[in-house]
Amino acid sequence: MMVDHGTAEGRLDGPGLTIDESFNIQQGVYLVDALTQHGPLIFSPSGAREVFGSQNYLPDHPPLGRVGLGVAHYLTSWCITGSESTDYNVPAARLGSCCAFAITVLLLTEFCQRRYGWATAVCATILMISTPSLLGHARLAALESATNLAWVAALLPLLAWWTESRPPTVLQACISGLFWGLLLLTKVQGILLPPIVLLWAVWQYREQSIRPLVCWSVCGVVVFFVAWPWLWLDPFHNLQQYLGRTSVRLTLYCWYFGERYADKQVPWHYPFVITLFTLPVGVILCLLTRIKLKRLDSTDQLLLLSIAVPLLVFALPGTPVYDGNRLFLIVMPSIVLFSARAFSGFNDSTKRSDYPSPEPISRAVVRWQAAVLGLMAIQPFGSPVFSPYAISQYGPLAGGSNGAAWLGMESSYWSDGLNGSFWEQVPENSTVYVAPVSHQFQLQDIMSLVPIVQQRKIQLVPYKYDPDKQKGLLLFIHRLADLRPELRIVPPGATVVAESRLDHVILARLIDTTNVESP
Repeated sequence: MMVDHGTAEGRLDGPGLTIDESFNIQQGVYLVDALTQHGPLIFSPSGAREVFGSQNYLPDHPPLGRVGLGVAHYLTSWCITGSESTDYNVPAARLGSCCAFAITVLLLTEFCQRRYGWATAVCATILMISTPSLLGHARLAALESATNLAWVAALLPLLAWWTESRPPTVLQACISGLFWGLLLLTKVQGILLPPIVLLWAVWQYREQSIRPLVCWSVCGVVVFFVAWPWLWLDPFHNLQQYLGRTSVRLTLYCWYFGERYADKQVPWHYPFVITLFTLPVGVILCLLTRIKLKRLDSTDQLLLLSIAVPLLVFALPGTPVYDGNRLFLIVMPSIVLFSARAFSGFNDSTKRSDYPSPEPISRAVVRWQAAVLGLMAIQPFGSPVFSPYAISQYGPLAGGSNGAAWLGMESSYWSDGLNGSFWEQVPENSTVYVAPVSHQFQLQDIMSLVPIVQQRKIQLVPYKYDPDKQKGLLLFIHRLADLRPELRIVPPGATVVAESRLDHVILARLIDTTNVESP
């Protein structure tokens, strides 16, 4: 049996190697190797210069999320076979994201159980594991699952301590700030939390908010600076370089309602539409139930603020957005938690009803919860859980993936269709011309990190957009924002060799144009 690069031998087929995974894995392994070699001395001036001043270190993202991938690679690569010939073990590193997602679900479940009861907790769990975009990112060696974990860890103390009638204590504010610092160490999305905390604290506590806000801010900034030694080397310049990189970068493109947009010119409603289009049916049903109850306590209000602010930031003119909902995926856990509150809200309204005695009320509530949770428990066993392409899936508001394609939405941003099942259909010892190529290392990364590509001795070469000079096997990745329209159809005389599809939507296609006549 062929070994799929995304899963262990003989197990469920996983997604193909996506664009940024190679950078994340390489940096994660580099940082963990440095930690094992230097130990605590990595946080000394000499250790910082040797590790973070090296040309091998890439400071495009903070280190914490990549360290998680590196730790998973370090702990599990020995027991996951099939990647002996590759530079890194991709499935082993992907377990870091799986672990981060599992801890995120655990935190939300425990918070709901303590505050709202078992029904809300079970609902939150089901909604998390049935949300395709969350589950899809949890299967990649990417930073989104770690960022979501850090976001939830920073948000839960706010929901617990900053929603009371009295402001949080100094200790509570400092602990909250510590978790914000960890979020800053994971990805730049951490800078979206201060506006939320500031607006909330001033609105709730007025002048009493000053002390907790100062404690929260100072602790977060100190943790961020102390735990990232790269900043020590040249604090002002490196911080400016890091923040500037998020806005000054190569232009990326989005395919949105059948049109191609540069990342800074995407219509303002993009984050709202994409968020709604990627919600699963369970979340939508619970949201409708929750909205119908029309009762919002302070926790609900803070949750809504944590959803609204990131979406509004990415809706501002000139703010770059791309890759579907990846940049604002942090709103999904808050949406799930708010939706799961439908159960606690139902309990409140039921207890106010005119029942003859408390006993029938309790039984009615339990029966209702059990029935709805039973129906919801079946829902994850659709395509998100078992589909290798969950990250590219759309929800019912878009009409599923087929409906989204009809509306003119992007097929796939991440080349996840190039998985083991796809490569098994590619002839051995073949040379394949590929388009589009998202960065200069993409094809080399596939050839060096995907075992089945090495085993079948497949050579990947960028397509030069000259059909006369590059006839033969042509691989077109259906990232529609970058794939030219004439390459999305099979020309007369060409043969389809391999395809990856989500429902009826093409994610990647390999064609043979050897017999295509020149015009």
